[in-house]
Amino acid sequence: MRALIALDAALARVENALLASLGLGLLAVAAAQLVFRFAGGGPVWLDALMRTATLWLALLGALVATREGRQLRIDALVRKLEGVWGTAAAVIVGLFTATICAYLAYSSYSLTVMEREGGAMIFAGIPNWWAMAALPIVFTLMGLRALGQIAKPAVLPEYS
Repeated sequence: MRALIALDAALARVENALLASLGLGLLAVAAAQLVFRFAGGGPVWLDALMRTATLWLALLGALVATREGRQLRIDALVRKLEGVWGTAAAVIVGLFTATICAYLAYSSYSLTVMEREGGAMIFAGIPNWWAMAALPIVFTLMGLRALGQIAKPAVLPEYS
């Protein structure tokens, strides 16, 4: 159990570093694009880079929100119920969330494979599927975190 906690903490540090780096990088690229537009030119691939970075930033933000229990979820019933019924409702919501994330991971994996077979490029010779590869990874991690949220209160009360 301690190994899982250490792994989760390490993953959290990586997520936070990626989120901060990507956010700052996107801000720098947006500023550069603004300068290029005033100058009347600039690289044509900059817009595609910014769209891809925005997608990844949103995905990482959703992953962090899931880790912190701040994701969008339907838990009004969970908050109203107490005891065994509240725990049962929390488990059902967690399993439902994990199931939806698993479906999204599978679907986005299928889409990524189709993009890979299609051979489209996003910019500067980079395949489009590279940008989309973040989708199944993030949805898988979100599903695992949803399952972890089920176990966290019952098994690891000091973990929060």
